[in-house]
Amino acid sequence: MDHPVLRSLLQQPLLLIFMGAFAVLMALMIPAYFFAYRPKVNSTEWIGRLDRRSFKPLTASALTPADIIWTLIAMLCAAFLWIAYFIRRVASILLLLKMAIPIAVTALSVFLILRLMGGKPLPAILAAVIGGVSLFGQARGIAAFTLSLLFLYLWVCVPYDAPLFFHALWLAFSAAAYGVALLFHFPLIWAAPFYAGAYVTVQVLRFRHGTPGARGKKLAASIVLLLLLLAFGTIAVWLVYCVRHQKASPIDLLRSFSFYRRLFPALISRFSTLMRRPSYWRTLVFSDSFCFIAGVMAMVPLLHGLIKQRDTRCLFLLLLLPCLLLAWYFSACYALIPVFALIIGWCWCQYAQRGRPLYAVGFAATYILFLFAEMLIH
Repeated sequence: MDHPVLRSLLQQPLLLIFMGAFAVLMALMIPAYFFAYRPKVNSTEWIGRLDRRSFKPLTASALTPADIIWTLIAMLCAAFLWIAYFIRRVASILLLLKMAIPIAVTALSVFLILRLMGGKPLPAILAAVIGGVSLFGQARGIAAFTLSLLFLYLWVCVPYDAPLFFHALWLAFSAAAYGVALLFHFPLIWAAPFYAGAYVTVQVLRFRHGTPGARGKKLAASIVLLLLLLAFGTIAVWLVYCVRHQKASPIDLLRSFSFYRRLFPALISRFSTLMRRPSYWRTLVFSDSFCFIAGVMAMVPLLHGLIKQRDTRCLFLLLLLPCLLLAWYFSACYALIPVFALIIGWCWCQYAQRGRPLYAVGFAATYILFLFAEMLIH
């Protein structure tokens, strides 16, 4: 699917018709959502919708032992379909299996995030498979980034008065996974404002609503731990990066004056590349077109959940988009895959919660069929 958008649409009219048909079918998710959202017949459910709702803190639903099985199913299905898609393009089966590991990790993270958000297992599995099988490049960086989002969601959902250990644990895991994602694909640094905003917002809420006697100490300890974590994480990422690119031990690098002389110009050059995208419109790729189209359609139910239902989960997903759009613009072409998979999964979970899980099955089957049928065009 790696092809420039404009050139593909001009040279292959069949592809334009094909993608148009896919967009029309995915657009049916919008009326399906509003049809499922209607109050149940012969019920008083409509009365509860008259009250003005307010945003509530994010909470994590309890996982069950059965979720271990569902997680394995999601990972295996995503990896199997991804291998089936690329098996004619990669000669080595062992290499293909190795490349499928990040796909499985992405599916795991998407499934668990949706389950923690209160989603039903079936639509969460379908969305996880969609997120994994749509990842055609930058798989290791996106997998680590999606895993970081999972830990971040767990950290945000920790109760205000929980012990500091739980606050620090999930935050440390999230920062570590995000550091690994930056090592694999540095343009994901554009997602950093989302992490910073989440940290400040959660700390303010915990200070306002926590126990008066302990909230000041917890805030101070949390800030100190965050600074230490950032310091040690930066040093670790820096050393790993230096060893990978300089082919020397960390001790030798620290003692080398020539290393420091080359380091700072290299860092400046590295950051300057984040601010430019030469010949962007000539190199724009539409590799995530299926997930992009389906995700845009699912944005309408997401906005309805945000505005009408005051659902904080929708706000969490929506605030991810601006940062990842920047990352996508500056060469992280697949950065939008996990967030669009989560948005699609949220929409499908609403079907299941309203007693219509077959809607999600139908749209997921359509997605997979169109994905594999696209191979016949090229």
